[in-house]
Amino acid sequence: MPNPFPDGHFYSPIVNIEDIKQAQAKIWPSSPQVLGINFNDASHQHFLTQEFPQYLKDYDYPLEKTADNRFFHNNPNFSWLDAKTLFVMLRALKPRRLIEIGSGYSSLLTADVNQRFLHRHLEFTCIEPYPADFLVAGVPGIQQLLPNKVEELPFSTFTQLQAGDILFIDSSHVAKTGSDVNTIYFDIIPRLAAGVIIHIHDIFLPTDYPKEWVIDEGRSWNEQYVLRALLMFTNAFEVIFGCHYALLQHADLLKTALNGELYGGGSFWIKKIK
Repeated sequence: MPNPFPDGHFYSPIVNIEDIKQAQAKIWPSSPQVLGINFNDASHQHFLTQEFPQYLKDYDYPLEKTADNRFFHNNPNFSWLDAKTLFVMLRALKPRRLIEIGSGYSSLLTADVNQRFLHRHLEFTCIEPYPADFLVAGVPGIQQLLPNKVEELPFSTFTQLQAGDILFIDSSHVAKTGSDVNTIYFDIIPRLAAGVIIHIHDIFLPTDYPKEWVIDEGRSWNEQYVLRALLMFTNAFEVIFGCHYALLQHADLLKTALNGELYGGGSFWIKKIK
């Protein structure tokens, strides 16, 4: 079927790189301002000064790959501050259930924490329509692998989550007709119980998506804009921790928590309040 609107056309969801280049000073200002969202600095300070020091002393994963089903830090998809924050959150929050939409290296980390630190008490379900071989083979600490698109699953899959449980989202990052992102934000999140913790990956608030992703790689991801709209002027959700926000706004505390190193990530953690 022919495309009535070429990439970059104002009716196309694909960005126009030349327009972006001309507007980049506005899109990526030196001091980004996000109106209508409480980023909850107190929560960031709490995790960086209390939870990170308590639990990161046990973070002992190898930098490079040692086995197919063993998490390693320098993987291409889920590493650095994202991985360390997940490690801390699992230890601090001790959820009873975790449902992961989009599985891979983060699954290996969660499964290992489940085995070693949560005494296998975490009921861990992975939803991944294109599972890696190590997921298909089975990983200790993962109770269930659903090789489905999230759009195909009944909503009852997610309504079993209760306060303190985690919905871990690492989606296609693209909102469009019939997409997983639309299903997650319009059908699943509204049905979640109050108190459920929600993680969303590749979120860079308070900035836009990384400039090199947009200009150099031509990515036209838009999930972050859906999340931003969801969080504006609402008390239905509470921000818990944003890795990129922590890097920009709490660099000194973050550097101390990371034993003198400083790096960010794209994980964003919120809680559903009502």
